[in-house]
Amino acid sequence: MIAPSTRKLLLKLHLFVGLTVGLVVTIMALTGAWMVFRPQLEEQFYPDMLRATPGETRAPLDLLAANAAAAYPGRTFSQVRFWSEPTRAAMIRCSNSDQIYLDPWTGRVLGMQNRYRGLFGRAEDIHRYFSLNADIGRQITGIAAFALVFLVLSGLVLWVPPVWRGLKAALAVNGRLTGRARLLNWHKTVGVVVGVFAVLSALTGLPHAYHWYEVGMYRIVGSEPPDAPAASPVTEGRQRLPLEAIWQKARAALPDYHSANVYFPKPKSNVVEIWIVGADAPHPHARSLYHVDAVTGEMLRAVPWAEASAGHKLFFWGLAWHLGQAWGLPGQVLAFVVTLGVPFLAVTGIWAYLRRNRRSAEATG
Repeated sequence: MIAPSTRKLLLKLHLFVGLTVGLVVTIMALTGAWMVFRPQLEEQFYPDMLRATPGETRAPLDLLAANAAAAYPGRTFSQVRFWSEPTRAAMIRCSNSDQIYLDPWTGRVLGMQNRYRGLFGRAEDIHRYFSLNADIGRQITGIAAFALVFLVLSGLVLWVPPVWRGLKAALAVNGRLTGRARLLNWHKTVGVVVGVFAVLSALTGLPHAYHWYEVGMYRIVGSEPPDAPAASPVTEGRQRLPLEAIWQKARAALPDYHSANVYFPKPKSNVVEIWIVGADAPHPHARSLYHVDAVTGEMLRAVPWAEASAGHKLFFWGLAWHLGQAWGLPGQVLAFVVTLGVPFLAVTGIWAYLRRNRRSAEATG
């Protein structure tokens, strides 16, 4: 049990953080809840752009890139992403976050939408950057994530009953309470259940705000973040292999795949980075990493998911958890309920605070 003076200070800090940063946290939770079922719903909202008609042979990646460049000139491509699912469109992401969708069988351009626009993209923009400059937005959402962790942990400390035999009663919703007491009862009991999962969501979202945090996730388990290996030097007149040939080199190492990201080689590097999620992967972000020399086609590095470092697995398990994709549909439902629980805590906490102040004003008036 904490000392009364410490408890009083902690309560003041809990209230201050909740009343100041609570709105940002609530907005992040609501936009996060909106995105939980994005993988299932987005195709229903944009069928003409995200659905393809299966054919006999997939078009080469170079044809996809050429058609995308012809349809939307002047853009710099960063990666092409595609799935084994035959009816799902391939996607080329540009450096400005535009995403060009193509039929992977014919190479036909289906449309374009910026990653941070549309029904779900706008929610992602708010969730990650608060629709502000990326650097400023990351700082705001990062601080909000730390604030959520503090709110939950401080709330749990304040919630712990003075004696252990009161634990069962503290965990139960008391239907006989009314007014402010009922609000506080709801706030505390829901907070205990939601809080643990909310903290995990906040902690696994922080790598998107702070690079040092991402590096720390690797090093805390004794791993180093992956770096690009050395490749053939970039010299004038030396031709690179077609992107399709480079992809096939990586695919030979993991032929049965669920999805793949193939990055276009940078102007001053002949290293092509390829992420592949195997068909038997434990979640949609269990990525195997490959590096291929763009000139010689040599496999420079191959790191299957099963052989990946502890840091690699921790980072991508965290990403899957944060997106609600760690355990399929049950994981999505859990993530949806947890994220909606955060605004419920904000409403009940602020409401109880206002009712207390109103009573104090009435008593002194």
